[in-house]
Amino acid sequence: MSPPAATTPKTGSAPGSDAVEPSPFGNPRFTVFAAGNAINNIGEAVYATALPLLAYRLTGSLTVMTLLAAAVPVGMLLAPSLGWVADRWGPRALVVPGLLLQALAALVMNLVLHAGTPTPAALFVCALLVAIGAAAYRTGWMTGVPGMFPDCPVRARGTLNSLFFAATLVGPLVFSFCLPFLGYEGLLWLNLATFFAPVAVWAMGVHPPRVRPGTPGAPGAGRNWKLSEGWKAIVADRRVLDMLIVQVVLAITCGAGLEALVVYSLGHTWSLSDRAVSAVVTVMNACMLAGNLLVAQRKRTRPWITLTLGMTACGLSLLLLALPWRSVFLAAVALGALGEGAVLSTVVMMRVKYLPGPVLGRASGLMWLVTGGAALLSPAVTPALTEVLGARGTFLVLGLGACSALWYLRRGRRDWLRPSAPVASESNA
Repeated sequence: MSPPAATTPKTGSAPGSDAVEPSPFGNPRFTVFAAGNAINNIGEAVYATALPLLAYRLTGSLTVMTLLAAAVPVGMLLAPSLGWVADRWGPRALVVPGLLLQALAALVMNLVLHAGTPTPAALFVCALLVAIGAAAYRTGWMTGVPGMFPDCPVRARGTLNSLFFAATLVGPLVFSFCLPFLGYEGLLWLNLATFFAPVAVWAMGVHPPRVRPGTPGAPGAGRNWKLSEGWKAIVADRRVLDMLIVQVVLAITCGAGLEALVVYSLGHTWSLSDRAVSAVVTVMNACMLAGNLLVAQRKRTRPWITLTLGMTACGLSLLLLALPWRSVFLAAVALGALGEGAVLSTVVMMRVKYLPGPVLGRASGLMWLVTGGAALLSPAVTPALTEVLGARGTFLVLGLGACSALWYLRRGRRDWLRPSAPVASESNA
């Protein structure tokens, strides 16, 4: 694979305008990178399904399952530090090391499982190292997208996010199909193999470009490498701050707590069978992917409009969930997932567009930390509200909370109309 032909985006106007980017699939390098990334994502989706179930079979402990699930958010606590590394030494410093850490930790975990009954501590340490490696790899390629695909950095980032949502649908299907043939341990070995798909892509020459000495983002260029510079970039641009606040509201009102309450209501209130509940959850995931694609695959993105429409769909969905009709409940579930997918797609794409390249890693890491903390509030807030108000009252309160983001977006509408600095990308070696 030859290196990119350009080092800066070839957009016809400033990113603050409605510039049109070409489809990333017109670039063969993107197709190769997307394939490797998708294989890795599917492997991680299989791993996320198989490991908790295997741990429960081996230990019979819900505590162990919860401990393993906590490895991912604990690993994300390092996001700001990983972003600092990406800004200081370039995305290349994270991609392959992150993949190799994942592979080594997964190998040790598989050997421990094969040797006999593992201890919860050993499983957690391995799962945590896998999560840290995954966070490093994601930080590397996400901050490297503008340099790898300078002609279409925003659409490339959105398309890769769509492929991630697709992997969350495909992974459980692969798990269900392969479990009778491979067993739990076999599926974990399959996941280990998928870590090497992005390594093969790197070996083919598709990877973040090397930063040349003396360029704005290069080591020794005299930049301020403090982590606080990332936060300054977030608050300096009202649009970036708006997106962060919207995502925090979305994480609290439509996070894991809401998903659990919806599943509970489907079975308890509407008396659906387990199979029917599973089908509804699958439709939710498909609608989230559809909302993501509706934004990511548009030639021209109008972020304020998509954020407003997406949050309107989420708020209206929550209010409709409180109504006493099953058909309305099911339609509202689909509407909310569609809106959530649109909002999340807009957020990840516009980070690439509006954040300055030299602080993209640190700013993104801090935003991941803030939104991850908000996501942890959802399982605490929703059950507490349900205990006091019941399920329908909780849906109403969460709906009003989601609608509050619309008020905030309306206040900052003028800021979305002004142009911003061009998307930055690293220079090639």
